[in-house]
Amino acid sequence: METSLFVAKVSGNRIARGIAPLAIAIALVFAAVPNASSETKLPFPRPAAIQPNVDFWVDVFTKYSDHDFVVVDRDNVQRVYHVFKLPGDGQPTRTDIDWANDYLKTKYCDILNRLATRPPADDEERAVAAMFKGEPPSAYAAAAQNLRVQEGLREQFHDGLLRSRYYKPSMERIFRSAGLPPELVTLASVESGFHNGSRSSAGAVGIWQFTRDTGKHYMKITRYHDDRLNPDRETLAAAKLLRSNYDTLGDWPLAITAYNYGTGGVARAAGIYGGDYSEMVQHYQGPHFGFAVKNYYAEFLAALQVHRDEEKYFPGIEDEEAIRPAPIKTDFAPKRALKSHASHHHTSRVSAKTTTHHSKKTVAQKT
Repeated sequence: METSLFVAKVSGNRIARGIAPLAIAIALVFAAVPNASSETKLPFPRPAAIQPNVDFWVDVFTKYSDHDFVVVDRDNVQRVYHVFKLPGDGQPTRTDIDWANDYLKTKYCDILNRLATRPPADDEERAVAAMFKGEPPSAYAAAAQNLRVQEGLREQFHDGLLRSRYYKPSMERIFRSAGLPPELVTLASVESGFHNGSRSSAGAVGIWQFTRDTGKHYMKITRYHDDRLNPDRETLAAAKLLRSNYDTLGDWPLAITAYNYGTGGVARAAGIYGGDYSEMVQHYQGPHFGFAVKNYYAEFLAALQVHRDEEKYFPGIEDEEAIRPAPIKTDFAPKRALKSHASHHHTSRVSAKTTTHHSKKTVAQKT
């Protein structure tokens, strides 16, 4: 599961009918887990080392729009070189985003490399140089290789808050039954913005962004059926995985990070630093342990902060209606069966193709 430049299905009555049997199933699954209720009382710690990252993500979620591109040092997000405003109206296209990313990285890489060899020559260079006061010239060259451009997510996060109202009551009941803090449901905001049709470039699907390989351990996923598109079943799967992570790793910063990086990977990384989460995210340099992983828990804390005080960050949102998700099928008929059905009813080939097209689920890029 991943974090990038940013990106149920049933009626309320159907959800209500489905919750009861699921709640019973969850209770049975977790009944044997010792001290299952104790975690509901545990806070999510805020290590001082990652507070700047939490503040950064609060700004990304609430202050910067999808036309704002923030140039930062990926290992020191307090160092904001520039906030570029993309001109034009409407949501930026993939081409717009790629252009902004390439333009800004090239521009500030050139500035930093010039500063590594000579004093600043204009106001823009002097503003950058002021961020390196007391550091040697080599720091500029190192920083030039450490740039990140982050698109603002204010609009997407706002819509995610409205979508969450539809899902959170049933999700929180599932998490409570699993002996988990109900606040953990907010992790879905980081994963997908509570978007039921979200699909990542790595093939992760659904609100909880399970890949096929991981999902098969907890859900039914076949060629013609996918529980990752069933919000109750994927939430139960997420609860099982998070519970397992916590039991294995012993605290929430590590357990939540493992939802992104994998339990084994976090166990190995944390073991090097005696289980100290802050030391791990600041110093571990293992494979694929990059910006997304290091910021994952900070993003969760930022999302939790905004969810708890959404009116402060989005004035007037309390009066807005929840976004009801479009239905998405979890069962997909084989093509052979579809053709047979069309033939039986003397349906034309064009009509059969149209039916197939409209049966496909809507796919949105995970953000």
